[in-house]
Amino acid sequence: MGLTTTHITQLTLQAFVILILGLVLWRLMVAYSKKSSKPKGSTYFDTKYRDKWKRK
Repeated sequence: MGLTTTHITQLTLQAFVILILGLVLWRLMVAYSKKSSKPKGSTYFDTKYRDKWKRK
């Protein structure tokens, strides 16, 4: 039982289908995560000095 061109063709086709489906799922997940993520405010610059200038 050896590999024939039919088997090789089927395996190649399956590999391409899996690759394309993986890329599509990856792009969908990226688009979904961008849509649902909101920028988080940083507390790095929240200091007493900044608050003093904010009040003026």
